[in-house]
Amino acid sequence: MKRFLVIQTAFLGDAILSVPIADSIKNKHKNAEVFVLTIPQNKDVYTLNPNIDKIILYDKHGLENDIFSMIKKIKLLKSIGFDCIVTPHPSARTAIISYFSRAGCRIAPSSVSLSFLYTNTISVESMPHQIDKNLALLTLLDFEEKDLIRKINLFFSKDDEKLINGVLEAYSINHTKRIVVINPVSAWPTKRWPKEYYKELAFMLEQSGYLIVLVGTQKDINIGEYIKNNRKNIVNLMGQTTLKELFAVISKANLLISNDSAPVHIASAFNIPTIEIYGPTLPEFGFYSLSEKKAIFEIKDLDCRPCGTHGGNSCKKSHFDCMMRIIPQEVFKTAIEFLG
Repeated sequence: MKRFLVIQTAFLGDAILSVPIADSIKNKHKNAEVFVLTIPQNKDVYTLNPNIDKIILYDKHGLENDIFSMIKKIKLLKSIGFDCIVTPHPSARTAIISYFSRAGCRIAPSSVSLSFLYTNTISVESMPHQIDKNLALLTLLDFEEKDLIRKINLFFSKDDEKLINGVLEAYSINHTKRIVVINPVSAWPTKRWPKEYYKELAFMLEQSGYLIVLVGTQKDINIGEYIKNNRKNIVNLMGQTTLKELFAVISKANLLISNDSAPVHIASAFNIPTIEIYGPTLPEFGFYSLSEKKAIFEIKDLDCRPCGTHGGNSCKKSHFDCMMRIIPQEVFKTAIEFLG
């Protein structure tokens, strides 16, 4: 029996976009064992997925953030005995772990750090979406188009639905009312459309009869309360959901409005109409929505865009025009068109 390992220890969005690798491996090799190495925060991206046999956690930002823990993790991988490791993660640490695992086949993009430690690499820069870049790695294993699953499969249980079902029941949501989920945050400050704009947009949507559900992390809860502004039909779930509960919340939405961030990929998994707001980054980086119905807001005539792969902590030009010039009324108009 062949054993495959997919390594993805980056951000939540990266973890979500790596799911098609595991799904495609199992699609071609039905009897293979497919493992995933990931960080604890992203574990639930992979749980309940029938194509993933085991999840190995690596707390590289916490208790395992030292050389001794890395050596221990390498010994674990060697003891399991993998036939092949596939990773889109570009870090040097991932390359070292892969190399010393002694897997006979180790595949990564050619642009990764320490690429010489892999047995096979491939250039993926020309691929349009990150999922295409990820799946391109499998072509080195003689995967054909029919073997590849270009879809994000995320799973949650009935228990994970209880939170959002409770909200919908409390607000008497039925087929005549619609739900707009808004993600006003991002790990990178410059990727955040101003909270003042989100507040204005949420107010306009609420006035138009929609229930607004705000999602984000516990550390962003004050942003949620600012946007909510004591409005009755704006619900602040920031910091109130597990990851799988977040999947359930977004799956119930009629529209997601978000910065360039992980909720976009969750919406893609459930084909939820999506409006994305881009500032310092570009859709061309390959992280845009895969939902059938989508719209992108960005200011294209700025020479300073993009100012980095992820954005940054502050605008290097001090004007933040890439976000400030996208006005709430324009986003509202498109939202109403999407909502019918």
